[in-house]
Amino acid sequence: MMDFQKIRARAAKRKGGEAALASLLGPMPDNAAVADITDDRILST
Repeated sequence: MMDFQKIRARAAKRKGGEAALASLLGPMPDNAAVADITDDRILST
């Protein structure tokens, strides 16, 4: 299995850099907020 850092670096290179990749991914969710969501809601999105 490929290391996530390698996958991310490859994606950044393909999308024009780390800033461009970050803009496509959007903001990271708050861990506490995600923990409050039930499994069925997470899997349905």
